[in-house]
Amino acid sequence: MHRRLLSLLLALSLALPGAALASGGGKAKKGDEGPIVDVAPVSVSVRRPNGRWAVITIEADLNVPAEPLRQKAQLSVPRLRAAYTEVLARYAHSTTSEKAVNLDLIAGQLQKATDTVLGGRGAQVMLGGVILQ
Repeated sequence: MHRRLLSLLLALSLALPGAALASGGGKAKKGDEGPIVDVAPVSVSVRRPNGRWAVITIEADLNVPAEPLRQKAQLSVPRLRAAYTEVLARYAHSTTSEKAVNLDLIAGQLQKATDTVLGGRGAQVMLGGVILQ
């Protein structure tokens, strides 16, 4: 009798966490994600003509209000990061660390790269931070 009860309790304890995970486990529903697509920070190291190294890092997210484009943006995050890396490398090669970072230029270039990767407009690049060392 005790074995049956223990077996039943063990089976229930193993089944309950699976049921909680299947029901979402308390996470936000798919419609509650919001228009923001997270893009992990991108860093680029470059060697200057004078032989010194420079590092430029950006933190950027995308504001994508349209659901179909948001899904495409979420699937395209690796391509976006590659395009952002290329933009940063070009910028880092063309500037010196003594100058202030030109945020307008970087934001414009990142926006062009985003529009190219996603195949049109509709996603807005939001810069969180830019560091040039």
